Amino acid sequence: MSKQPQYTTVASQVFSQYLDNEIDLETLVGRLREIEFQLMSDEEEEDDEVSSKKVWFRFFEGDPMQTTISDIENELGDLSHPSSKILLRGIAFGLANNELEVHFN
Repeated sequence: MSKQPQYTTVASQVFSQYLDNEIDLETLVGRLREIEFQLMSDEEEEDDEVSSKKVWFRFFEGDPMQTTISDIENELGDLSHPSSKILLRGIAFGLANNELEVHFN
């Protein structure tokens, strides 16, 4: 199963803190990686195999992207770049409309 609704609240809180300048990019990425590590750990307990799966986010309904943690780190690393502004708007829109989804596959 790709969608991970049990992590949506945590991810929403972390993204909100970032948008509100309560945490920096490094902290955002670290907390998102904690979600990924937890999902990887849960899967390894079930399968006894190392997974190559990753966490990715869908910020709003109709969002065509599968934005990974690395994508977020790269795009928000340079806030003057146009793609960072697009990503920030997508995150804000998704949070405002409660449409954020966390996926793992």
